[in-house]
Amino acid sequence: MDTMIDREAMAKDLKLAREARLEAEAANADVEELIWEIQHIQLGRQRMVFSIAGFEQELAAA
Repeated sequence: MDTMIDREAMAKDLKLAREARLEAEAANADVEELIWEIQHIQLGRQRMVFSIAGFEQELAAA
């Protein structure tokens, strides 16, 4: 029994696998950067602003 190898399908699968690997590596780099930033926070130097929808409206109505 002869088995046909679909080289075009293999090439397409290989390309998709490489693209998926690159996307995973990019996502991993983003996570590692975020972890580094969190680990190196210098308290008192950052400002955080929180906005709660509707809060300003309640103050204006009062």
